[in-house]
Amino acid sequence: MAASRLMERVIRTPLGVLGALCLHACGHTDPATAPQGVDQPFDSTSPVRLTFNAGPERAASWLPDGSGIIYSTQQNERRDRDVCLAVLPPTGGSQRELVCDLSRTGGDTTNAIESPAAAADGRLAFVQLSSPIGGSNPILDRIVVAPALDAANAQMVGTLPYTIPGEAQHSGASALAWIDTDRLVYVGQAVNYRSGCSLCSLDTLATGVKVALLDVSQPGALPTAVPGTDLASGVSPGASPDEIFYTIGGDTRVYQRVLSSGEVRMVHDFGSAGIARDVRVVGRRLVAVVGGHVATGTDPVLGPTQWDSGGALHLVDLDTGTDRELATYAFSHVFFRRPALSPSGDHIVAEGYPLVIHSTGENAPPDTSVATVGDLYLVSAP
Repeated sequence: MAASRLMERVIRTPLGVLGALCLHACGHTDPATAPQGVDQPFDSTSPVRLTFNAGPERAASWLPDGSGIIYSTQQNERRDRDVCLAVLPPTGGSQRELVCDLSRTGGDTTNAIESPAAAADGRLAFVQLSSPIGGSNPILDRIVVAPALDAANAQMVGTLPYTIPGEAQHSGASALAWIDTDRLVYVGQAVNYRSGCSLCSLDTLATGVKVALLDVSQPGALPTAVPGTDLASGVSPGASPDEIFYTIGGDTRVYQRVLSSGEVRMVHDFGSAGIARDVRVVGRRLVAVVGGHVATGTDPVLGPTQWDSGGALHLVDLDTGTDRELATYAFSHVFFRRPALSPSGDHIVAEGYPLVIHSTGENAPPDTSVATVGDLYLVSAP
């Protein structure tokens, strides 16, 4: 299949220290959202910046009827630095809901709601992590399902880490999505913690291993690994519960797999535009992050690795093969990650990471880097 299969590396800061670091390094000093009760963003020019938070905003997805956007948001003003579930109006504006405090142990635990995905019947799936405040490794890491957006009442359907016979261990999960009533599809990951020096804070390195399917009607059962998806960097359900779309690290192509037959075909090649990842499909429309601030190399521990700080959003018509680049960097000055198409297919919500310019001295040229903490952006896709 792919000429080059390279792992995806996503860098996140540990649960307990992420908020404190962002207060000093991320430059997000504006209010978290628009004034209460407002259903419009501050500026409606596409791409629309939806969130203004000192902490990270990530992993956005749509409610199935398109009535709202759900996402993970870290609350730096809280002592426990919880990563909470938030709901925004589909056009932007003030938060409609904010759910934190998943732990029954009180305020001595940092809890995280990651990769939220709502089902058509109102259930909510997400990855739940917990650690002592200031801790680096989670003491609780599992996939859960709640009967509604009330994430505090979620029930465990899968634990992390796990090892499927004959496969590498999965110690993390990302890009959760409902493929049908009882099954979730996601990217199983290998998660490692690393520090660049003895006094440096730990980074969390999450590397795509394989696409997995989890039957939530059998809590605690092992997921099923999808053959041929090694080093997956993105996955999406299709129009049928018998198909998925996925990307592979280091590859410019998007693949479709029929689950019942195992048939695989390449549905689009972005070619010279660059490496494709973070694919999502609605109807006959496909969105992916392509090119941008992405590089490949060999990590001494993880092996072949893809460093990814975001890229351009591309929208593809699967019937005609037409590919359009949306919200180009030259226009928006933002690199994007983890896009999600609205149920109607005409809007995209994605994480956005602006270019940061650092002054290095009066006589030295400025240094530039991509922000490590992002906000959410809404992009029109007519």
